Amino acid sequence: MTAWSRRLPFRTRLTLGWTLAFGLLLAIASFAIYATFRTYLERDLDQKVRTIAATELASSIDGLDIHLHEVPGGALADGDYTEKFVQIFESDGRVRLASASLRDQPALVPIDLVRAALRGQAPLASIAVGQRHGRVTVLAAPVGQHSYAILVGLFRDEVDAHLARLASLLGTVWVCGVLATSALGYGLASRALGPVVRITRRAERIAAGDFAARLDPSSSQDEVGEMTRSLNAVLERLHGALEGHRRFASDASHELRAPIAAMTGAIDVTLKRPRSAGEYHDALVAVGERLSTLTALCDDLTMLVQAQEGAQGLELREVPVLTQLEEAAERLAGAAAAGGIAIRTQQLPDLVAYAEPRLLARVFDNVLSNAVHYNREGGEVVISGSAEERAGDDWKPGMVAIAVADTGSGIPAGQSERVFDRFYRLDPSRARLTGGSGLGLAICREVLTVLGGTIRVQSSSVSGTTLEIRVPGRLGSDRTSSTVLLGSDTGQTRVRHGTDRGQTCV
Repeated sequence: MTAWSRRLPFRTRLTLGWTLAFGLLLAIASFAIYATFRTYLERDLDQKVRTIAATELASSIDGLDIHLHEVPGGALADGDYTEKFVQIFESDGRVRLASASLRDQPALVPIDLVRAALRGQAPLASIAVGQRHGRVTVLAAPVGQHSYAILVGLFRDEVDAHLARLASLLGTVWVCGVLATSALGYGLASRALGPVVRITRRAERIAAGDFAARLDPSSSQDEVGEMTRSLNAVLERLHGALEGHRRFASDASHELRAPIAAMTGAIDVTLKRPRSAGEYHDALVAVGERLSTLTALCDDLTMLVQAQEGAQGLELREVPVLTQLEEAAERLAGAAAAGGIAIRTQQLPDLVAYAEPRLLARVFDNVLSNAVHYNREGGEVVISGSAEERAGDDWKPGMVAIAVADTGSGIPAGQSERVFDRFYRLDPSRARLTGGSGLGLAICREVLTVLGGTIRVQSSSVSGTTLEIRVPGRLGSDRTSSTVLLGSDTGQTRVRHGTDRGQTCV
């Protein structure tokens, strides 16, 4: 494609390409028609020449000497006839007799064709008489002891006239066909590109900042309709992601501003007048607590971004679920003891998850922390589970489900999905007191999406909430555990494994 053609609009290039292709195809078809018709006319002319030559030969040798019959012009009246011409040769090639139209004309064919005729052949040849062209055949004409050769021919004026008219007709058809095709092609290209033009205009509007705009839905099921639906789906997801990032940036800036403002205020108040060493110590402790909150928030934001990016280079391995839960309970010992909350398992199978240990640990930490923080005083957290094997010979792994139930006040109606939004809190004041950032369950959903799992609110009422975690995995053994991971009386981890044969305390 040349630089000049690239500057043309796509509609024009499409029309030109279509017109050139159709014009070439029509030219080839016209040439084939012309060549076929020409061959047919020339073969028909040769057949007529041979037929007339046989008749002329019979009439020329029906006496004692060779003679020539001229057709009287008046007898033809006004009819159209093909004009014939005749030359009779001696055996040495000299012209003995000729038609009136060939008076004073030398031999129309070379001596070789005369000799070939005398040997019994009937050669055909093309000749020219002045500006006129014709087709002739030469036949042997024996009369008594003498051998003559007779040349009989027809002028091809009518054939050439037919071919000229055919060429003119085909040329006219080609020009009209190319012009009509060009106009039709431009119209079809305009109609075909109409939806693309509308999509382009709407895309320009979206690029200008109207991110809520969508492409006009197409009622057709063709490629353009499918493209429109796909682009609308992409725009919907992009708009959702953009709005999510806007909310995230706004919420993150708000969450980061709060501890920074608190630290700044504490420092300003402390520096307004000289204070004792104890007061400075208290101020530094308060600032340190705010810094710890800020550090935890930054860690949560980092984890959330990493999960959203898909955790490139993630290495999955078999992770014992009960071990992860025990370690998570140990890390929550202080918070659980402060509220007198017990954490235990109930009929939890020996589950093995296919996951990245650090990410799965963060999921359990966040879910258990959420269950502890939003629990009632002296309540409990009960963990149960099950394994779901894939049916048949499906190569995909099965799924394990872990249910975490608390005894809190439950989630308000209509808020079951919002608890997975970033920075959303059911009780903002209490969450801030316990150090919550509102990112825990959002991180869980993002991490589990990367791991091929899910998290949802299985049930919620005034007596408590149950969250269900699903992640690829399998059943490790037939052992089932009823385990006290964290007791409410001492705040220490106590484990009791239950089996089908009884219970063993550890």
